[in-house]
Amino acid sequence: MLHLIAGGVAHLALGLGDPPLSVVDAEVEYRFRPGEYRRFGNRVLINEQSMRSEPWPAAPPEAAEELRVLVLGDSVVNGGAQTDQAELATELLQDRLTDALKRPVVVGNVSAGSWGPGNLLAWTRKYGWMGADVAAVVLSSHDVADNPTFEPIVGVDPSFPDEAPWLALEEAATRYLPRYLPNWVTGAPAADSQAQAVAKPLDPAAVARGLADLRTLVEEGRAAGVEMIVVQHLERGELEDGPRPGHGAIAELLAGLGVETVQLGPAMEAALRAGRPVYRDNIHLTAAGQAV
Repeated sequence: MLHLIAGGVAHLALGLGDPPLSVVDAEVEYRFRPGEYRRFGNRVLINEQSMRSEPWPAAPPEAAEELRVLVLGDSVVNGGAQTDQAELATELLQDRLTDALKRPVVVGNVSAGSWGPGNLLAWTRKYGWMGADVAAVVLSSHDVADNPTFEPIVGVDPSFPDEAPWLALEEAATRYLPRYLPNWVTGAPAADSQAQAVAKPLDPAAVARGLADLRTLVEEGRAAGVEMIVVQHLERGELEDGPRPGHGAIAELLAGLGVETVQLGPAMEAALRAGRPVYRDNIHLTAAGQAV
């Protein structure tokens, strides 16, 4: 009886047992499996192109006034299951642009955890640019060297499950207790794997590959008639200590390509000074951060 009660608590109170699922992709490396999930009380919607968005509408007639925007990135853009669908920056952007421009607007969220320029380039080659007028690529400093490795993680790494657990309690025991229990005991914050990764010296070959993929992504988007914008996102630690080297390398490449860049750092700093909790950890955003 006790395990049934615990399982019910894990499913109903904690929202476990229905994680967004991933699939292996020979071109993109991995992506989310289309479907609708309920997680931690939040709605997570993945459409047929593995965007975290509503189903992408068919292309309108050429004379239509519709504006199409793609926002491409990693877990920062995706928001994770801790962010409800309605709280995503892409959903808020769609509503804001629709109101401001007085015309139909659709915004697609092209993202998955740990995707870098190479994954984004592969996604656009697999699915195309979806008739986008504008594409905003959101990059953090570490993305300069975050390249696809095609190492098996789907169904291996607990963060990338390929099937739902039999019981919510099983997921709590296998995915969350090993990650958070030591921190609860010691009082230390949970480790941030991305923050640990960027602390390592950058491999010049990895940087060269990442920048080459970013250049190609920009060039192919422009060739498809898409206006390309890059948004640079800073970790919380970078607001205090200054941007990591990858930030400058990305900015230098974009300046040479004449790409418009948007720096999120000043807005995040202003929000923090105003007492808004915009960071969920060192890099990921709360609902307030998504709004910024």
